[in-house]
Amino acid sequence: MVLLHSAVGTDWQSPPQGTSLKTLSEAEEQGFILIRGEFQKRQFRLTETGLEHVERDRRRLQARKH
Repeated sequence: MVLLHSAVGTDWQSPPQGTSLKTLSEAEEQGFILIRGEFQKRQFRLTETGLEHVERDRRRLQARKH
């Protein structure tokens, strides 16, 4: 979830410091992100599914605060 919430929109971006390849692979397998590049130049972006998931989770968290 931290990976998905760190994303800024659906543009290509670097993953947060310390994100493992396993975390990226699992998110990609679930259809939440796309990955490109290798090693230190690896980038990810949210898919439409990933963006919807993050937006739904943010609304849920906001509702819990009120």
